[in-house]
Amino acid sequence: FRPLLRSDNTRQLASSIMGPDTLVADGWTLEPPADADIDEVMGWFPDARSVDIWGGPRFRFPFTRESFVEDCQLAKMSSYCLRSPNGELAAFGQFYDRDGRAHLARLISNPRARREGAGTRLIKLLIRAAFQAGPYKEASLFVYRDNAPACACYRSLGFRIQDYPKDAKMQEQCYFLTRPIDIE
Repeated sequence: FRPLLRSDNTRQLASSIMGPDTLVADGWTLEPPADADIDEVMGWFPDARSVDIWGGPRFRFPFTRESFVEDCQLAKMSSYCLRSPNGELAAFGQFYDRDGRAHLARLISNPRARREGAGTRLIKLLIRAAFQAGPYKEASLFVYRDNAPACACYRSLGFRIQDYPKDAKMQEQCYFLTRPIDIE
């Protein structure tokens, strides 16, 4: 099943290729985003550079709600929000199939929750969701080479730099990382 947004702030499930509806671990909850969550995530970007680092050079800025949802490709990718045990929106991320891997994309922590482990928890739960959807044996992602905090987070989670895919752009600016999916 795959979650889709509805304008009445409820979640609708439709048959698809990706992800479970909700995962919970240690009080943290990974769930599909509601409209209000998307509105909050939109507020996490102060400038065009922050949007580019997160969404890539084709992500429009300034954005409208409509262009944000369209550029996130919410109808095509499994999209999730991470909520802390107190219910606060802590992070957002997506995954989709890329060459038989669970490819993580558009990963971001709430600016108020950075350096508190939300990104690590988001990635672990996204990988678990992808495994349940696949099951995939490997996860992948792209990261800007100069995004030191993200690179450090990904390496701490077992991601390693691999040969850059021939069909992917921005080889000089980004790394391509993978890691095995080993779900206990």
